[in-house]
Order: sequence, then structure tokens, then C-alpha cells
Amino acid sequence: MRYLLTLAIIPVLLALSTFMVFALPYDAKPVTPYGDCTGCGKYGICKAQMSNEDAKKAMIKYYDKKGLGVNIEKTIGRFIKAKIMDNDKVVDIIIFDCRTGRIRSIY
Repeated sequence: MRYLLTLAIIPVLLALSTFMVFALPYDAKPVTPYGDCTGCGKYGICKAQMSNEDAKKAMIKYYDKKGLGVNIEKTIGRFIKAKIMDNDKVVDIIIFDCRTGRIRSIY
């Protein structure tokens, strides 16, 4: 009897112990979203590789809609490293691929 009771209680305790709620403070902005930039039609599909200048404009336009700023750090080949800013606070550091239009966090 005790064995059956233990077998019934253990799964319940495991289920309750793994249930967690994560919440952001009321005034916090979410971490920057990732996806396709405005310079390419579909995610990861560009007709031709963007120039670095076009890519910079696309990133600024993409993050401006979200109320965030872009601080370009450096350009290496087809990749651009940039800090995403919320006023004076760095909220993310990204790599932008000019060939695919993909944005990835490295923060």
C-alpha cells in the first residue's frame, strides 16, 4: 500500500516542482525579436546580397519600428555587428547577414 501511495505522490510532486512562471517587469521591453529584415522579401531569401549601406538602413528601419536604436560597431565581409540600444542601454548585440537578411543575437 505504501509503495502505491509513493508511486502516486512522486509524479504529482515532480509536476508541481517543474511549473514555473516567468514574467517581465511591467515597464520592461522584451528582448529584441529576430527575423527577416525589411530589405528582403522572405526570411533568409534575398534576391541579391545587400550592400553594407542598404543593410544598415534596413536594420535601422527594422528596429526603429520597435522603438530601439542601432549602433553599428563593425562590418566584416557580408556581416555587420551592431548594438541594439534602448536609449543609452544596450539590450542586445546582433550579427546581421547581408546575404540572407538574417539577424542573430550574440549577446
